[in-house]
Amino acid sequence: MSQFHSETGLRHNGLVAMIAGGSLERDTDLARLATLSGCTPLVMDDSQAADFLLVNILSEMEILEASVTRINKYLEGYNSIVLIWSTMDVVKEIYAAFPLGQYHVMVEALDVEAKPILVGAFGRDSMARLRDTGREVEFASLHRISDELAEFARTLARLAESEQKDKLSEKPVSFRPAPRDGFQEFPESSPFTDHMAGPHNLREIIKLRRLRDSFFQPDLFADPAWDILLDLKAAAQEGRQVSVSSLCIAAAVPPTTALRWITAMAQSGMLVRRQDPADARRVFIELSAETSAKLDDYFAALTTRSAPMI
Repeated sequence: MSQFHSETGLRHNGLVAMIAGGSLERDTDLARLATLSGCTPLVMDDSQAADFLLVNILSEMEILEASVTRINKYLEGYNSIVLIWSTMDVVKEIYAAFPLGQYHVMVEALDVEAKPILVGAFGRDSMARLRDTGREVEFASLHRISDELAEFARTLARLAESEQKDKLSEKPVSFRPAPRDGFQEFPESSPFTDHMAGPHNLREIIKLRRLRDSFFQPDLFADPAWDILLDLKAAAQEGRQVSVSSLCIAAAVPPTTALRWITAMAQSGMLVRRQDPADARRVFIELSAETSAKLDDYFAALTTRSAPMI
């Protein structure tokens, strides 16, 4: 029996958490966190099934191939979820090393972020649905962890339901003779449309969004999904690849929150992960073809409006 096994009847939610804190002090802290969340804490044991693995990875040197293989094998064998405490410096290696949808990253030891996960607000059942690519991602479950995820659903709805409405001209109709060269096909895109979706304009929109933070609390206008989409669209126009750590910064929210958004958007098919051919420990993030096309349609629709949406 493990030294962390609870004998006090605190196993309210019936969940078990394996502890691998890397030190006795951190093991004790994580065991206490698991107990307070109603989980039974146990020392890491490959032969026992657990709902959660609580792991500390604070440096790139700690992400050894053997450790990654062991954890991934455990996740596959027991369908568990790993909670990883780390720093921003190694987020990109973690994102590439572990299966999407089966882990959470707590950046800079934010234990409070782990509590709703451990109590089951976003546990095995929700993660199983996220891993099922044939089903729609349930962003309502994510919202129970982060309030701003509700805005994500509204943003998706605005993008999906955005339609171009024909405007009736109030000017009198005048008839002109047909051109001598006959009629030509309409261009696929106008210079104005190209300008709206061009990298310079997208970067200007992002800059204006960040300008609001100088006058108001940043979380008042938190909309990480839109910031992520704008940054990736601009990067695609510039021919630049975007790492997960760079995208976390572009999301303009705490890294832990940004990672949840990136993971959920990738699971929903909005974003695509590309392995770095020069370094297998790193992946790049880009827009899916469908998402990129929807952004093009959105900016094309803005040409019928009197003011741009930032």
